[in-house]
Order: sequence, then C-alpha cells, then structure tokens
Amino acid sequence: MVPNPIGPECIRVTKVYDWVVLTNRDRNKVQIPEECFAAIEDARHDGNTITATCSEVVGTRSCDFIGAIPANIPSVPGAQIVSLAFHVHIRVQFFCNGEPLPGCNFVVPVSFMDEVILCFPEGTEINCNIFDVQCTVVLNQMLGDMVVLDVTMCKDVQVEAEVKLEVEAKFCGPRPVIPIQEDGFVCPTPRFPQQCPTFFPTLNCNCQGAADFSGEATITVREGFNQIGGSTTGQLDLSALVCDQCTLSGSRIQVTYIDTLGPTPTPTPSESELEQSFTFTATDFLQPECFGTTRLEVRGTGVITPAGGTPENADFFITLNDIDPGSDSVSLTIDGPTLTVVIDLTELIHPGLEVEVGDCDRFPV
Repeated sequence: MVPNPIGPECIRVTKVYDWVVLTNRDRNKVQIPEECFAAIEDARHDGNTITATCSEVVGTRSCDFIGAIPANIPSVPGAQIVSLAFHVHIRVQFFCNGEPLPGCNFVVPVSFMDEVILCFPEGTEINCNIFDVQCTVVLNQMLGDMVVLDVTMCKDVQVEAEVKLEVEAKFCGPRPVIPIQEDGFVCPTPRFPQQCPTFFPTLNCNCQGAADFSGEATITVREGFNQIGGSTTGQLDLSALVCDQCTLSGSRIQVTYIDTLGPTPTPTPSESELEQSFTFTATDFLQPECFGTTRLEVRGTGVITPAGGTPENADFFITLNDIDPGSDSVSLTIDGPTLTVVIDLTELIHPGLEVEVGDCDRFPV
C-alpha cells in the first residue's frame, strides 16, 4: 500500500474579502399598453371584475458594476463606495372575471441602483447576483393608463479574488524551481490583496431584536430644506430585524407609509396639500448598543424615497423596547437632506405592535 501521510497542502481557491446582502423594495409606475388599457376600460364599463398578476421573467436577472470611489472612513481603511445596478424583467397580466384579457400580457424592465461600502482592495473583483424577486400589482393605485408594481429584490454581493492558501488559511507561494544544470531566471513570489480586518469578517452582535407593525399611525414628516411639515396620519407598515441569528449582516429595516390625503401635515404648506407617502430601506448598520434584554439601539444609513420624488440617502436611528406586558415601543428617526421622518409607536396606542429583544452568545475570544 502506498503511504498517504497527513501534511501541509497548498490549495487554489476563491477567497471572499467582503460579503453583504441587499434588499430593495419600491413601487414602480408602469405604462399599460394602449390596446390593453382600452380592453380594461371596456370590461369595467360592463361591470366585470378586473384582476392582475406580475411575476419575474426567468433568465432576465443581471447585475452591472458601475464604479467605486474611496469611502474615506478612518475606522475602516481600504473601504470603497461601490455603485451597482440590478436589472430584471417583470411580466404583467390582466384578467377579466378570471380569464386573460386580450393584449394584456406584457413585459416591463425594473432596475435598482445601489451604493454600498465594501472592502474592495486592488486585485479583487465584484461578484453580484439577484437571488429572489417578488412582485405584486397594486390595483387600487391605478393612475389613468398607469399601474403600480410593488417589487422586492434581494441581492448578494461578494468581493472575491483567486488566491493560493494553505489549509490553515495562510497565503502560500510557489515552490522553488528545481534547477536544470544551468541557473535560470527566478520569478518573484506573487502577491495577493491584503485583507481588511477591521470590518470583515464581522464580530457577532451582543444582542438581537425585531419589531413589526401594520396599521394606522400618526407620524411626523418634514419636507424641503426649510423642513416644512408636521404630523400626518396614514397606513404604516414597519418591519425591523437587527442582528438576526446574532449576525449584523442579518439586519434589515423596511418602512412603507401611505398618507391619508387631507388637511395633514400641519401646518399645511401654503402652496398645496402634498401627499406625504414614502418608502425607506436600511442598507448599512453599525453594531447595536444593548441595554440588558429589554432595549436595543442601532444607527445606520439607508435610502428614503418620497412619493413621486427622487431617492435620497438618509441616516437612521432606531430604539426597540421590549417591556412586557403591554409596554413595547419603537422609535425611528430617518434624517435625509430634504426629508425627515419621526415615527414613535407604543403598544398601548398601537395594539398591533410587536417587539422582541434578546441576548446573543458570542464566540469565546
């Protein structure tokens, strides 16, 4: 039998320098083809029931690397702000009393732009992909010949480079050349990109928390550089998950607010009463601060998109209080360049509010 002793080995692998998961949710207004819109209007005029579905067209997912600039963050040397574009095609179909409407099966493109801070040293590459797409047609928000699609897109972004590693996870180089009689040229040892140890891989969180609310709520919205606005009441959907499974990358915050049009906000801007609807998605989280097993605070950044407006980057600060029974509360402040939102929810006033905060067991140092 040929001996096979255990010894050090050198392997060629793809090394992950950084890895994040991003989520986008937005409502896109889509033009209905002229033939389809005419068929919808005729069917409605005859008293028929109109329904609609939307779904991803298989094989249309794509991701484009746009560019990168230095992040200039002292605490994370080597970080870059990376711009990415994600694309997918969505099929929309309308039905009359459950039967397909002629000419009402069409495809529209949907795209999201993202900026994310990554460890992206020279010599590495961006590997990004879309791993889930969900779509819903919002029929109660048809605007003339336009229909609103509620699209959620989940993306995976990795920074990679092909390297040679020992099994114990150290870089390795080629063996020395065995000379053949005369000496020859000796190639230099290849150099691999250095890791960014300050922020990837990340430490476990000290605590984790979650909050969920869907219902009517009064919030504060201030718009414009003069921060005009006040309280406004409407439909609020808030979902927060901080350090899911005690991992910072398992964090998300999604807010959708649909304003109930009327004399809000107060005071009313003199020029008109503007709809205060918006969406917000958190994109980056700092490590949370933990106060026992009842309170969690975390800061970060995200993207807020006002109704009919342009998405803008914003800072956020959220506090979760898990005080049973009956005293749970959530406080969320979103501060953008032209839009500031303050949301304060208590279980006493908002009975559907659910908040959970708990400890995390960290790995031993």
